Amino acid sequence: MKKTNHIITQNQYIFLLVSAVIGIGIISAPNSLCQTAEQSGWIAIMLGGIYPLVISYCAYLNYKYFGNMYFFELNKKLYGKIGAYLVFFFFFCTILFYEASIIAGFTNLLNSSISSFLPVYLIIFILTFVTVFTAYFGLQTVGRLAEIIFYSSSILFLFPLLTFSKGNIVNILPVISSYHKIIESIPSSFYAYADIELAFFIMPFVLQKNDFKKAGIKASTIIIVIYTFLVFTSIYILGYEVASKIYFTLIYLMEVAEIPIITDFKAIFIFLWSGVVFKAIACNHFVVSYTFSKLTKLTYKKSCLIVSPFILGVAIAMIPAHGRTQILDKIVPYIVPITILYSIITAIMVLIKGRRKL
Repeated sequence: MKKTNHIITQNQYIFLLVSAVIGIGIISAPNSLCQTAEQSGWIAIMLGGIYPLVISYCAYLNYKYFGNMYFFELNKKLYGKIGAYLVFFFFFCTILFYEASIIAGFTNLLNSSISSFLPVYLIIFILTFVTVFTAYFGLQTVGRLAEIIFYSSSILFLFPLLTFSKGNIVNILPVISSYHKIIESIPSSFYAYADIELAFFIMPFVLQKNDFKKAGIKASTIIIVIYTFLVFTSIYILGYEVASKIYFTLIYLMEVAEIPIITDFKAIFIFLWSGVVFKAIACNHFVVSYTFSKLTKLTYKKSCLIVSPFILGVAIAMIPAHGRTQILDKIVPYIVPITILYSIITAIMVLIKGRRKL
């Protein structure tokens, strides 16, 4: 059987990280942030950018001191065999949860807009099937997809400017709503940056590692800039009161956009945005399949197929939208702190053990 190809370029590494993070979450980010930080929601999401910066830097430290050692082998070296299995089981459950969450969230969006005529379960099945088919061929295929879609869809991030004339400077004043509210909303902004953990898993597969640290910083910066820009634009145009009440805030902006000739720009935007969401799901599915293959010692391709029913089941459990929100609110506050704690402890151990090797 032909071996699955996971080798990627440094550019694909950057675009994979961006693709993993920028998905359905960015459409609703202004809503959750404005509920706490009010008009300073864009500051909260910008400060929350410390999360992807820390994770990508920790991935760089793994490479600096242990070279191309696979993530599972690195954890075995640091925590022992049982510890490595526990770490991978945690990431398997976490990323599977994130993947199902994206599928459910996008299904809710499609069902309430351009695909209301299709049964919800059919939409979920189609999304999962296409994702599995793509991820089945390995990380290299997903990396190429991420690179192509990023270049072809970058213009989408500028579409909110079409409604910029409807904005009011009063909506973002005073710039600081409350220092306490900004700090309080930073932890919730970490969910927006979920899936940056992909860096740990794909780092050994990068072909060229010149300026590897800069690659992680570049990816994180692109993500932070996109999130900050879109949250700021949403607040500037709608005001935090409106933004905090509309769940799919970015979609609403496209709905009020007035473009000559085009009567339903929202539908066009959602159709084009599908590619962005799809590559985010594909990135997640790679990690879920990869971690499952290490836990069970099955091949990557078999794992890619076997985990699909689990993802379908969890995604269905997150329908409708309010059910998804309730599940996210209960689980995410535990996932993010554990991930940060693990990353910091691992980074410290990598520094200690890595320097002993030098």
